Amino acid sequence: MTPPDARRGRRVVVTGVGAVTAAGIGVEPWWRSALEGRSHLTPENGPIAARFGPLSIGRAPLPAGAEGERAGAAAILAAREAIRGAGLEEPPDAGLVLGTCLGGMQPALGWIAAVAAADARGEAAPPFPPDAGLAAPARRVARACGLLGPILTLSTACSSGAAAIAEACAWIRDGGADLMLAGGAESLTPFVLSGFAILQTLTPGLMRPFDRRRDGLALGEGAAIVVLEEREAARRRHAPVLAEILGAGTSADAHHMTAPAPEGEGLGRAIDAALAEARLDASSVGLVNAHGTGTVHNDRAEAAALRRLFRRCGGPPINAVKPVTGHTLGASGALETILCIRAIRSGLVPPTIGCEEPEGDLDIVRGGVRRGGMTTALSLSCGFGGHNVVLAVGAP
Repeated sequence: MTPPDARRGRRVVVTGVGAVTAAGIGVEPWWRSALEGRSHLTPENGPIAARFGPLSIGRAPLPAGAEGERAGAAAILAAREAIRGAGLEEPPDAGLVLGTCLGGMQPALGWIAAVAAADARGEAAPPFPPDAGLAAPARRVARACGLLGPILTLSTACSSGAAAIAEACAWIRDGGADLMLAGGAESLTPFVLSGFAILQTLTPGLMRPFDRRRDGLALGEGAAIVVLEEREAARRRHAPVLAEILGAGTSADAHHMTAPAPEGEGLGRAIDAALAEARLDASSVGLVNAHGTGTVHNDRAEAAALRRLFRRCGGPPINAVKPVTGHTLGASGALETILCIRAIRSGLVPPTIGCEEPEGDLDIVRGGVRRGGMTTALSLSCGFGGHNVVLAVGAP
């Protein structure tokens, strides 16, 4: 544990990134698809679609044998890519904070069905599987990657991946750790698909964030993991520093079970908190990666928050990339943090697929890649129940 007086000025950098999405295994296929404006959503033809109507999803191409617990399998692949990229052979002192909505529930739901079947036969119930429940993906990653530091699974709905990064950064800044993995993972079980279908939030076709014709979101699965390090510790081992997490802000709407506060008040507070921790003002923001689900309530709440923020300085370009692989729920905030890192490093901002008739006056990147020299970016994540997380990312 770092002494209190030494904690001042502890900065957090990103030294490795990894991802698994419907675009493929690894960050590169997803990033290329985002730049090309290419969607990997495909029609879902299973029992959920038969019951609720047509829908599109982004199913990750996981290797054989991953069907038992897809979120954990994706998280392991993403973590290993991030660890390799960070130049870490064995990170025994590393901890892990992993966010998920319901990513660990697949084995648990199977166990519930097995208990019901055993009860109907008058037999003893089978034991609860050790790798079931929300904490299962984090435990699996820790075992697979040999992580001996603290591990934590958290769930703040669709902002879980961003919340995991914020929490891991807090541990490092507070002196509780020098090296952490953080991110999110999600799988598309029938339970998840049917839940969103019942809420009538799913589109049968293309997601259209901030477009007048938007009619809902599409779900995706996968994982995204970043390696976070205290900056001086990373420098001492000559790590490849990709970006810095300048600040994080969190807030609650305290408004509704699913709908955001209509004027984006809670999101605005999270934005303000992230900028304050990063010591930035609105005019310094070079890019905003929006949550951008393509639902009327979310788009309008985000737009309201962003208009208030940038009313005096015009505002930077804004993009939303969930149409590429679907809304990956608990993984989305971490995945889009990686997008901000790539955009800052490359000077390229991927377009917002499906936004052809934008509603309002925000500068939505559409029609093709936007080139720029941004050095800072904000990534916005909003979850059911009013969980808002904003991360400020900067050049190293």
